[in-house]
This record gives sequence, structure tokens and C-alpha cells, in this order.
Amino acid sequence: GGDGMIEKALTYVSQGYRAIKMQVAHIRSPAEDLENVRRMREAVGPDIDIMIDVNMGWSADVAIEMGRKFEKYNIYWLEEPVPADDFAGYQRIGYREDRRARISELDLVANRDKILVAREECRRRMKEQRVALHTLNEDTDPAKYKKLYDMSIESEKDIPTSVPWRVLTLDEWTRFWFENPSISEHRYWIAREGDAIVGTSVLEYPVVRGVPSTAYTGTARAVRGRGIGRALKYESIGQAIEAGTTRVRTTNDVDNPPILRINEEMGYRPVTPVIELHRGLER
Repeated sequence: GGDGMIEKALTYVSQGYRAIKMQVAHIRSPAEDLENVRRMREAVGPDIDIMIDVNMGWSADVAIEMGRKFEKYNIYWLEEPVPADDFAGYQRIGYREDRRARISELDLVANRDKILVAREECRRRMKEQRVALHTLNEDTDPAKYKKLYDMSIESEKDIPTSVPWRVLTLDEWTRFWFENPSISEHRYWIAREGDAIVGTSVLEYPVVRGVPSTAYTGTARAVRGRGIGRALKYESIGQAIEAGTTRVRTTNDVDNPPILRINEEMGYRPVTPVIELHRGLER
């Protein structure tokens, strides 16, 4: 469109990105949206994923009509086509409940002492196992990003999900995490056993305002069951307490019992339930 949409997309593609996201509805007519998607597909070619976010801007009738028209452009996904509370509309379109998650919040003032005591116990256990915990900025290994990437990709594959994950390249992954202004290497905790990075936990801090939240916690398959993920999370939250943060949030799938147990132990309380509705793009 007139906002340089295609030029921006081509710039990102030239930098190695393999997917772009477009917004439709609200600003332009359905006919204009369709033309913009056609132009985008023509510009980026067949090998770049195009994701479309409607931001709840259509009725069910319009969503059905536009979904059929977009089909020829091989869209990767069509997100939030109708308002969130229009359950009948989603059902008409063909969406069904797929996953349940929860957003939980931890009061760091009320739980301060308990968390800091548990952190010390975790530190003792990690020392006994000869597992070192520190932030990424303190790590001097020139290969640390590649090692962290390999461990993270392995860990991510075990997260419950219903949407296919495309494995990022090392360059894509590095840009995703370390060109993000809300992520800092000073708050990016890692666990090392010998030469290997075997776990990570990182808090994401809003750039302007909002509540910090856990961006990711995960461990290598070979070390699970030893309390390393738990220790990393306590380090991350303990650091937040010492920085004066009063509360943090996290979002977890209800089919992820290990992390839910850690959250409950720390004192997280549910704030908002999340229900994911999905449907395939096939007719």
C-alpha cells in the first residue's frame, strides 16, 4: 500500500527473514486488502510465508468470503478474523478449541523472602552438581550464541503447540532475541555443565510500561529432572526482586505440568485464562 508495505517486506527478506506479517481490515476495504495481499505474494515470491492478522476486524460472513479469496495466495495463517467474544462466529468459520493456557502473575513483594531462600537452596544444589549459573553477558565463550541456539531449538521442540514451528536459522534466532529492545543479556540466565550450555531463563521487560514477563525457560533434554530449569527461574526472578520489580507474569500451556508446578511453588496466581481456537486453511 501507500505506506511502503512491500518495500519494507523486501528489505526484511533481503536480510534473510523467511516470513512476513500483514494487517488487514479496519483501514482499507476488503477489495483493497485482497489486492495488497496479491501484490505482496507477487513481490516476495512463493517461498516466503505470509501471515495475515485481521485484529478482529471482520464479521463471520466477511471472514469466510475473504478466507476463500486469500486461499490462492497460499497464506500461512489468518489470525483473529472476528471479535474475540464472537464464539458463534468462530464456530461458523470452522474454528474449534485447540489448546488452553493461562497467564499467571507473581507478587514479588509478598513472596520476596520465600523466593530468595529457595534461590539459595537451588544454588547449593547446582554447586553440588557442578552446574554454573550466570547471565549471558558474563560468559566469555566466543561460541556461546551457537551453543545457546542449539540448546534452545532442542528445548523449543518439546513445548506443547498446535501451530507448526519453523526452525529459525542461527542468524534469524540471534536477531529475534538480541535485536529485541525488551531483552538484555544482563537478564538472560544460562546454565553451563562443563563446556555445554544446558539451560536458560530470561525475563522480558517492556520498553515503555507494563509488567515484565518470562520470555522463555528451557533446558536440554539430557539434563531434565535435575532442577536446572527451576534454579534458572529462581535466579531470573531473584534478579528482578533485587532490581526493585514488584510483579512479573508468565504464560504457560496447561499441558506443561513441570513448569506449572514450579510456578505454583513460587507463588504465581492465575490472572487470565487463554483459549486457543484453530482451524486448518484447507477447505
